[in-house]
Amino acid sequence: MRWVGALSLKGAIVLGMVLGILLPVLAIGPLLALDSYQRERDARITSLLKQYGTMLAQSMSTPIWHVDRPAAESFVNSLISNPDVVRVRVEDAALGPFIFVEKPIPSGGELVQEVQPVVRDGATIGRVTIEMTTTHVQQQFLGKLVTAAIALLMQVLISFGFLFLLFEHRLMRPLRQLLGDAKRLSSGELTQPVAVMRRDEIGALAQGLDTMRENLNEQVSHVRDLNATLEQRVSERTQSLNTANQELVEAIAALKSAHDEIQRSERLAALGALVAGVAHELNTPIGNCVTVASTLQDITKQFAQTSASGITRSALASFVDSTQHASELLTRNLDVAVELIRSFKQVAVDRTRAQRRDFPLDAMVAETLLILSPSFKRNHHTILVDVPPGMAMTSYPGQLGQILTNLVNNAVLHGFVDDRPGVIRVSARMLSPELVEVVVADDGVGIPEANLRRIFDPFFTTRLGQGGSGLGLNIVYNLMKDVLGGTVQVKSSPGHGTQFILTLPRVARDHEE
Repeated sequence: MRWVGALSLKGAIVLGMVLGILLPVLAIGPLLALDSYQRERDARITSLLKQYGTMLAQSMSTPIWHVDRPAAESFVNSLISNPDVVRVRVEDAALGPFIFVEKPIPSGGELVQEVQPVVRDGATIGRVTIEMTTTHVQQQFLGKLVTAAIALLMQVLISFGFLFLLFEHRLMRPLRQLLGDAKRLSSGELTQPVAVMRRDEIGALAQGLDTMRENLNEQVSHVRDLNATLEQRVSERTQSLNTANQELVEAIAALKSAHDEIQRSERLAALGALVAGVAHELNTPIGNCVTVASTLQDITKQFAQTSASGITRSALASFVDSTQHASELLTRNLDVAVELIRSFKQVAVDRTRAQRRDFPLDAMVAETLLILSPSFKRNHHTILVDVPPGMAMTSYPGQLGQILTNLVNNAVLHGFVDDRPGVIRVSARMLSPELVEVVVADDGVGIPEANLRRIFDPFFTTRLGQGGSGLGLNIVYNLMKDVLGGTVQVKSSPGHGTQFILTLPRVARDHEE
């Protein structure tokens, strides 16, 4: 999968959307269509054929016994009027063929036959045979299948087109423009302002880049003024100090060279810090997307190999569950990537995207920690979970998962310094039938008392430029208060770790209501 790592940000996300949308449709669609056809065939042919055979066998007992052909033909003609019935044969055990009715058999289907004995007073006096064709069932099913396939294809194309246009318009186009401005600034063109000025996260990046441009421009102007004054003074002294003229010219040349080198180093350092900060924050969710997409592709290949030798219901259910889980992980990580970009300016959380539903708390915690597991393996941290099963919640699992993610990442980033392995504990308990307490604790360095009052303030961080945006705990506070309707408390002291205590209602308020 080296080629996946070589893809650009746009290519990786587009590839993830294509694999996440098309592969499940292409893999599961034929299986669902085959299952639907089998149910239609059983309902219209197999089950009906058995009913016809039973009724015919029971009805032919008297006509065969009394050799009453008109009565037998009347019942047989009523059966042959069904367009799917193509042949009916009634045989007398003693006299041989009794009634035989047949009509042209349409092409394209298969014939299904039902044979039952005719019994009277416990003795077999004859036999009935009914044959039905599946041609009409197949034709009607193919018509429905084509209509459904066209509708599904249109839905997939429209969904993919809308997502692609939104991604291109809201993210890639402004980033390309910012990249062009960054290259222009790195070449020394500081007079023209940065063009992307929007009231969103990209606008915040552009504003910061433009502020850097203004500061650099002021410093360059100041240095130029100093150079002009220095050159004037040197020129005045040169008139009286001819002997020092060569030394002063060399000093001026060295000063200009040093000035240019410092100016270029400052620009590159500032741009490098900006790009490195954004790339570092986006690396984890995008890497997770690529990993999930690769896993989804492997699962699909394995399922295709298994289906070649026959599909069991358990294999199909496992594949559907794995595909759905991978799609959810892919979507969640893409949302995390978008939120990371927005986190440079975001303070309030958009509540309109929250969706309330029923979910078990232990499953939600396990799923969230699964996404975060690569960071624990890399840093050798240990996470312990004590969430009893059966704690049913009616709340917003996406927002609660984001809170848990921010608290765990905060512990990893700020609690364990110098790559020291640490332990993070996530526990939960019922305070009452209506209240739940969730605790996220670590054994890290703790938080100084002077910072405890400010940790939930926006843009407050002790590791600015080292992976901290200053918005993680502020988002936790806003989500708990505004969306989940709960509270968050912190207990910490230097050298004794940190505890974040979340108290939230088991049934959250429905914001749509």
